[in-house]
Amino acid sequence: MSSIVISSLNARGLNEPRKRSQVMALLQRDKVSVAFFQETHFKIDRVPKMPHRRFSQWYHSPYTAASRGVSIGIHKQLPFKLSATSIDPEGRYLFLKGSIADTPVTLANIYAPNRRQVPWLLQTLALLSSFKEGLVILGGDFNATLDPLLDSSTGQSAITHVRLRRLKVALQNLGVFDVWRTFHPSGRDYSFFSRAKSSYHRLDYLFLSSTHAHSALHAHIGDITLSDHAPVFMKISLQDLPKREWHWRVNDNIISDPSHTSRLSSFLKEFFTNNSSGPDAPSPSVILEAHKATVRGELIALGTHLKKKRTQEIPELLSKIRELELSHKRSQALDCASELAAVRSQLKN
Repeated sequence: MSSIVISSLNARGLNEPRKRSQVMALLQRDKVSVAFFQETHFKIDRVPKMPHRRFSQWYHSPYTAASRGVSIGIHKQLPFKLSATSIDPEGRYLFLKGSIADTPVTLANIYAPNRRQVPWLLQTLALLSSFKEGLVILGGDFNATLDPLLDSSTGQSAITHVRLRRLKVALQNLGVFDVWRTFHPSGRDYSFFSRAKSSYHRLDYLFLSSTHAHSALHAHIGDITLSDHAPVFMKISLQDLPKREWHWRVNDNIISDPSHTSRLSSFLKEFFTNNSSGPDAPSPSVILEAHKATVRGELIALGTHLKKKRTQEIPELLSKIRELELSHKRSQALDCASELAAVRSQLKN
């Protein structure tokens, strides 16, 4: 049995190269296998080329203008086979049907409008109900708090209780459950901060088929760093997933840096001096193979050192952001908000 991580994020502007780079770094850091993005701002005739180094499959539901848009990215080591799609011409939902290894699965990503959310959601969930097959993984930005008392810092919602009850019934009829809420029955955490109203809300969700509730291992809400929404994560177990294979590749940035090439040049000269002279020197073919293994080890050690040096500040900043976010969610003090914005800017830089 193996596990995979699914994430959902309203990225607000993946059409910007810098934002794509930041998001890809997030996916790598959190070892995400399936990524749902909302509000990508991809236009129908201008969908950018998405990185394929780690995510080999990308599916998009763009829009005619640089707004809306949803996308799904699937990691190259996840054996997903597509059998059918349902793409919204309005750029608000994307359904994929297929299989992961031997498990039939439906991936559904939605971005609800910020007005008349419930009627739209009811209609979209009905479409998904007729499309779905097997394990359903549903995620997205609902633009609605399912339980205002717990999911909003104000304890209120502009959506009536009657409509929210209809939405909950529709989700139950679809046969899915809110994974984060299941792990945190009375927890209060939020995925969106409204600057205009100075309030927090949980608008972003990940749902899973109730028949697969036993496979849910963990769920959490990340930090609000890449947009005004936080990513939502869940980890689930799946049967018969192949083990991941790791293949080393040389980091071009290391060998193109003059400060590193001089070090590597000295290392190579010393290696050949010590191993290619004297009566007991091995054959040239043996020296060549030994040189490959030795240089590889040296490059791995150098790369690990540089990565550690480059990223040692990130965990500290993320920890500080999380601490400040929790404080701001409770107090909403202006000085706390200013400090939080400064630390987020530092992290992006």
